[in-house]
Amino acid sequence: AAPFEAAPFEAAPLCSLTEQRTERCKHRNLIVIGTIIAIAIVSVLSVFLSRRTCCPIPDEPPITIDFTTGVSIITNYAVNSKVRSRLATTNLTMEVLNGMNCSSVHMVTLQLPLNTRVTSLKTVADDGCMTNGKVKEIQEARDSFVAQTSQGLSSAYVEAQDEFTYTVQVSIPPFGATKVEMIVEQLLQQRRGLIAFEVPMIPNEEVDSLFFDLSVEDVQGNPVDFQLELDLPGIKANATNGTKKFHLELPDARQHDLPRVVQGTFAPGQLPENGLLYFDGSCFEHYFLPPSLKPMPRNFIFVVDVSDSMRYDKKLNETKIALKKFINTIDDNDSFSVQTFGNKGTVDLWGPRNGTTDGKEDAKNFLDALKSTESDWYNWGTNLHEAVLEALLRAKDDIKESKNDTVSILVLVSNELASAGVTDRSKIVKNVHDLNKDGSVKIFTIGFQGSSDVAMLDAISLLNGGISAIITSGDFGGKFEPQITRFLESEMGSILLSDTRINFLADKAQIVGVTNTYFPLLAGGYEVVVRGLVQGTVKDNLLNAEIAASTLESVQNWVTAATGLPEKVKYSLCYQSYAHARVSQLVRLSEAADFLGDNILKYLVTLADPSCNEEHFVNCIKKEALDLALDAKIVAKGLTAMVTVDDDNCMNADDSAQVCLDGTTSDPTAWSKEGTQSDLYAGANAISYVPISISLVSLVAVISLLH
Repeated sequence: AAPFEAAPFEAAPLCSLTEQRTERCKHRNLIVIGTIIAIAIVSVLSVFLSRRTCCPIPDEPPITIDFTTGVSIITNYAVNSKVRSRLATTNLTMEVLNGMNCSSVHMVTLQLPLNTRVTSLKTVADDGCMTNGKVKEIQEARDSFVAQTSQGLSSAYVEAQDEFTYTVQVSIPPFGATKVEMIVEQLLQQRRGLIAFEVPMIPNEEVDSLFFDLSVEDVQGNPVDFQLELDLPGIKANATNGTKKFHLELPDARQHDLPRVVQGTFAPGQLPENGLLYFDGSCFEHYFLPPSLKPMPRNFIFVVDVSDSMRYDKKLNETKIALKKFINTIDDNDSFSVQTFGNKGTVDLWGPRNGTTDGKEDAKNFLDALKSTESDWYNWGTNLHEAVLEALLRAKDDIKESKNDTVSILVLVSNELASAGVTDRSKIVKNVHDLNKDGSVKIFTIGFQGSSDVAMLDAISLLNGGISAIITSGDFGGKFEPQITRFLESEMGSILLSDTRINFLADKAQIVGVTNTYFPLLAGGYEVVVRGLVQGTVKDNLLNAEIAASTLESVQNWVTAATGLPEKVKYSLCYQSYAHARVSQLVRLSEAADFLGDNILKYLVTLADPSCNEEHFVNCIKKEALDLALDAKIVAKGLTAMVTVDDDNCMNADDSAQVCLDGTTSDPTAWSKEGTQSDLYAGANAISYVPISISLVSLVAVISLLH
C-alpha cells in the first residue's frame, strides 16, 4: 500500500487447507464451532424451559368477562335525575344493539360521583322479557352472568372498580337488542353554604343520542332553584323559572364534546344551630353545621410534587392555579409556606410568611416560577418519605412561634409512588405517624388518580387527622384545578371548629354501627352527617346527639334531640343511606389495613358485632362490610356485584349459543366453551421466543464479525 493509505479490509477465512494442518488452526476451528453449538443448545433449552415455566396451561381456566366482544353500539342513552335534599337519584337507560349472529358482550365504563351507590339494575329484551338485578358476592355474580351470556340471554352485570369507576357488562342475543335500566343514588352534603351534586351524563364512550332531564327539590318535595355547570353552545346552564326543571335532547350526541359528569349546586334550607337528628325507630341521621363563629388562625405548609410526571396533562400547572386561588383566601391572621419535592425531600422552599397582601403576591410569583424536575439518571425518583417528614419538622417548629389556638395544616399534593429514599409504604406511614403522634399537625393529602399511591395517602390522612382527596383524570372528572380548589376551600377554608366529637345516647337501647363521629377540622359551611342504628325500643325524645368541639375562644357543647323523619322520606332510604356510608367507611379501613395494625384499627372503628373472633381484625371489618352490603343490596368494591336474574323464567336459554369471539375483545379465547385456552397461552410462549431468537442471531453475528 502507498504511504498513509489504509489497506482494504478483508475478512480472514477460517483456515486454508494448508493452515488446517497446524495445531493453532485446529484449536481455532474447535473454539468457533463449539461456541456455535453451545449457543444452539442453550437456545433450544431456553425455549423448552420457557414453555414449561413461563406460561403453564391451566386445566380448566375461568371465563373472564372484563372486555367487549362482537360488534355492538349504544344507540339511545337517557338520564333522568331527581335531587331531593341530601339525595340525588339518577335513572340511566341505554339501548345496546348487537350486529352479529352470536351472543355479544358490551362493556360500558361509567364515571360515577363519589359517595354513589347502585340501587337497581334491569334489562328488557326484544320480546319484552325483563330481568331484575340481585346483589351477590362478586364471584357468584360473575358466574351467573357468564352462564346467561353463554346461553344467548339478555343480561347485565355491574361491579365497582374504584371509588369513581363502575363497569357495566351487557349481554345481547344474536342480532338482538338489550335495554338496560340502572338507578344510582348519591349522598349529598352541604359545603360552603351550598349542596353540590353530580349527575353521570354519558358513559366513557360515545352514544348516538342523548336525553337528559334534571329536577331539584327540598326535603318536602318543593322545587328549588339550582345552577348547572354545562358549557355547550346554545344550551342554557340553569333551569327555567317556570318549571324548575332542566331538559336536554341531543339526537346528534356524537357531534358534541360532552362531559362524563355534570355538576350542579343549590342552596338548602338553614339548619338549626344545634343541628337536626332524624329517627325512624331503628335508623337515625344526624346533620350538624358549625354555627357562626370567629375563624381560627391557620398555619399552612403546602408540599407540592414537582417530579417529572407532574408536567404531563398539565398537572403541575393546574395545581399552581388552584393553590394561587386558595392563597387569595388566606388573611393576615394566617401564615403559610410552600415546599416542593422530587428526588429530594425539599427541592425548593418559600416562607413561612403571614397572609399579607405582599406575602401572598410573593408566594404566587414563587408558584409561577415552579417547574417540574427532569428525569435524569442522577435525580430520578420521588422521595415522598423525606418530603413529608421534612415538612412535618417545619410545621412543628412553626407551632412553637404560633398562638395556642392556631390550627396547623399540612397539605400534600402527590402524583407519584415513593421511588427514592425509603420506598416501603408501611414504613413511610409509620414514620409519619410516629413523628406526629400528638396530632398537632393535621395532614390532608391530594393524589392524582392512576399515578399516585392513593391507598398510602389515605392511610397517612386517616392517622393524622386529615382527609384525602382523589383527583380524577381530565377525561372523566373534568379539569384538575376545580377539583383541587373545591377540596381546599371546603375542607380547609374558614376553620371554625377543631377536634369535633359526636356522641349518641339512646336511653336503655344500644346504638351500633355508627359512621365516623370524629372530625379534626370543620370549616365554615361544612355539614357533618353521622348515621347509625338503634337496637331496642326508644322514644324520639330519648335519643340525643351530644357535640363537643374546640373553638377560637373555648370548648363548646351542643345537644340535639331526635325528631321523626320528614314526610315523604321512606325508612328504606335511611337504612340504605346508613348502609352505604357504613360500608364505604369499612372498605376504606380494610384497604388501609396494610399500613395499620389491629390496635389502631380497633381504635378507629367499633364493630356492630364485637364478638367477632377472627385472628386478624381486618377480617372482622370485611365480614361486617360484606354482610351489610348483601343485606342492604349495596354494590361494594371488592365485595359484591349486581347481576340481573330471570325471576319470571320468560327467557329461552340456548345451550348451543355461540359467543362472539371477534370485534373489540382483548382476549379472544377467554369465552372458549371447551374450557381450554391453549392458544392464548401458546401465544404468550411464542412471545417469549422473540428475545431468545434475537439473542441467538446477535451472538452468531458478533462471533462471525470478531472472527
